[in-house]
Amino acid sequence: MPHDRFYIDTPLSGEVTLEGEEFRHLNRVMRKKGGDSIELVNGRGVLALGKILTTTRRDATIEIIKTEMHEPAIPPLILIQALPKLPLLELIIQKGTELGVSHFYLYASSHSEKKDLSPNQLKRLDHILISAMKQCGRLDLPKIEMGFPTLEIPLFFGDLSEDAPLLSQRATLPAALAIGPGQGFTEKELEELRSRGQGVRLAPYTLRTETAAIAGLSLLANTHS
Repeated sequence: MPHDRFYIDTPLSGEVTLEGEEFRHLNRVMRKKGGDSIELVNGRGVLALGKILTTTRRDATIEIIKTEMHEPAIPPLILIQALPKLPLLELIIQKGTELGVSHFYLYASSHSEKKDLSPNQLKRLDHILISAMKQCGRLDLPKIEMGFPTLEIPLFFGDLSEDAPLLSQRATLPAALAIGPGQGFTEKELEELRSRGQGVRLAPYTLRTETAAIAGLSLLANTHS
């Protein structure tokens, strides 16, 4: 991870003000001060070189020296995840971001262990997104939305049927991957999914929901490597 890289949700031009958690990391952890150079990202494909002009107890004013625009490393990769327990969801969000997921859709299936997320839980997931984006060197920040979407790209979903092909044989991008909860999809859910997309096996054995998400995303992401 670039240690001198910080996230700010604003256009990167002129002078910007870094506040909140990112400022606290800059000030208390990295011990940056006026005159130091840092990198800034805004999750929109922009990498900026900045110079700290001033710092206070609450914020830092930074002059943008130059910027570079970068496209995402892979085409759109969407994860549609049935809500698991929160620690597992946090792992999925972290690893999915590192693997290149552009959009997370979280929904409550019939067997989901959680049925909704609180504002604080969503805020925690946003923090994980930002941290993982910086950690892996991405410049585009994934989005999180609730609900099962209707999409115009190929949809794959985990299917334990013996006649389901391996995802490794069908993987392509752009694509969406739907993963069920720990207890799996109901027959009604499978019927609906089969009307929308292609059921696939991810591995020779039955995988936990977090393992299935990470394995499936890895297979899809690697089709573009």
